[in-house]
Amino acid sequence: MNTNVLSRFALLAAAATSLPLCALASSHREAPSIAGLPRLDGTDFYMFRSYEPGRSAYVTLIANYIPLQDPYGGPNYFNLDPNAVYKIHIDNDGDADSDLSFEFNFKTIEEKTSRSTRTA
Repeated sequence: MNTNVLSRFALLAAAATSLPLCALASSHREAPSIAGLPRLDGTDFYMFRSYEPGRSAYVTLIANYIPLQDPYGGPNYFNLDPNAVYKIHIDNDGDADSDLSFEFNFKTIEEKTSRSTRTA
């Protein structure tokens, strides 16, 4: 009986150590309801209290949209959707109702730049 328990424990330990090898990371592009709308995909949200002296009552919010926009993907990045309303809802008291909401609209402005050719 002692060897049976030991072999079960060994099997369980082997299975547990192989789990991280089998796990797949979540991808925002695979979410069914947002897969066709990458410009609306809210990928990450960070919220933290200021650590500066005298500013402990201030909170910084950072929201990332549009997945897979790495620096090496430029210079042709996706623009935020000018017809969308990007929203952040904050629940301060845990009742699942937003107590504070932020709404953002964006528009792309293309600036014409003059390019001059320089010859040596």
